[in-house]
Amino acid sequence: SLLAQSASGLARYVTRMQFQIVRESERKTGVKMLLPIAMLMLSLTQIFIITFISLLPVEAHITAYSGDNQTERFDDAPARFGFRLSSQGLKGFLIGARPENGCVPIDPPPIRENSSSSFIVLIKRYHCNFDIKVLNAQRAGYMAAIVHNVDSEELVNMGSDDLEVVKQINIPSVFVGEKASKSLLEEYSYERGGRVILMPDFSLPLEYYLIPFLIIVGICLILIVVFMITKFVQDRHRARRSRLRKDQLKKLPIHKYKKGDAYDVCAICLEEYEEGEKLRVLPCSHAYHCKCVDPWLTKTKRTCPVCKQKVVPAGSESDSDSDSGGDESDEVSESTPLLRPHPPARIRTPSLTSTHSASTGPPDCSDSDSTEDEEVGEGEVVTVETVVVMQQERPDDDLINA
Repeated sequence: SLLAQSASGLARYVTRMQFQIVRESERKTGVKMLLPIAMLMLSLTQIFIITFISLLPVEAHITAYSGDNQTERFDDAPARFGFRLSSQGLKGFLIGARPENGCVPIDPPPIRENSSSSFIVLIKRYHCNFDIKVLNAQRAGYMAAIVHNVDSEELVNMGSDDLEVVKQINIPSVFVGEKASKSLLEEYSYERGGRVILMPDFSLPLEYYLIPFLIIVGICLILIVVFMITKFVQDRHRARRSRLRKDQLKKLPIHKYKKGDAYDVCAICLEEYEEGEKLRVLPCSHAYHCKCVDPWLTKTKRTCPVCKQKVVPAGSESDSDSDSGGDESDEVSESTPLLRPHPPARIRTPSLTSTHSASTGPPDCSDSDSTEDEEVGEGEVVTVETVVVMQQERPDDDLINA
C-alpha cells in the first residue's frame, strides 16, 4: 500500500542520515561527543519504522472463483471474536442463509458425497447481534460465516460484549459490503458452481501491541534526555571548576610596562609591549596583555598558557584547591612541561618584584585610570625600588665592617 511504501522510504532516509553523521564525525571532532546519542536516537527511530511497517495490516479479502474460471477479489473485515483464519485461508462453497438475517437457527448446508467439502454461509446484517448470527451458522454446520452490510459499503469490525456467547464460537467470520454480497451470491454461489477462499490479514492487532511499544520507546527517549542533561551538568561543572572566577582574577597583580622591564613580547598575541600598557602578571611570573590572558583564564582554563602552571591568586589557594578537587595540580599529561619554571629571585629583578608589590587595591585592566592615580602609583614604585636597592647593599656593608 501507499502507506507502507512511504514508511519504507522513511526508513531508508534514516539509514542515509546515519552514514552522513558518521562521515561528518570523521571531519569534525566536536561531533564525537554527541555521535553515540544521535546514532541511538536514529536507531530507535529506524526500529520504530520497521516495526510499524511489520504491523501494517495486510488487508483481508475474499477470492471468488466461478464455474467458468472467472476470478474476483472482494475486501472484507475479520471479526474480533471466533477463530482466526490460517495463513492458507479457508476454501469452501458459498450458500445464502435461510432466513437471511440468521437471528434464528438457519438451514444446514446440503449433504455431499465428499464429506471433506466446506460450506460458508452468507448472512444479512441487523435485527440481532453479530455473535448470535455466527453462532447460529456454527450450529447449522457451516465452517465460516460472511455477514454483509445493508445499503452501505462500509466495512465493520464485528465485535461482541457477551463473553458466554463468544466462548461458544469456534468458526471464523468476516464482514463485507452490500455490493460484494450481491456479486458473491449471484455469480460465485454453490448453485452457480463457484467457490470462495477467505484470506486472512497478516498483521498483529495494533491496539494490543502499539501502546506497549510506544511506552518502551518513550522510556528510552526519557533515559536519553536524562543522560544528556546529566552529561551537560557534569561538563558545565567541570568546566567551571577549571576556570578562574572574576573575583579571583581581580586578585592577580597588574603591571604597567616600562622600557627595561623583563617582559618584552606577549606570548599570546606575539605583539611587543608598549610604554604604559597594562600586563597581567601570573604567579609563575609570566606576563601577558590583560585583553589576551583574561579571556583564557575565565573562559578556558586557569593555567598559564606557556608553562601550564596552575594559577592560584594570593589568599585564595585553599578555595581554589577545594573547587578544583586537586586534580589539576597533581595530574601529569602530555601537555605537562618537563621542567617547570620557578619565579626569578627578587634580588635579580628588583623592578619586576617591586612592581608586583606596588599594586594596591583591586587591579583593573580598564584604561579609565586618572592621571593622579598613575602619578601616585609611579611614586610608590620608585619608593619600593629604593628600599630594595638598600637591602641589596647591606650585605656589602656588613662585609666591610667585618
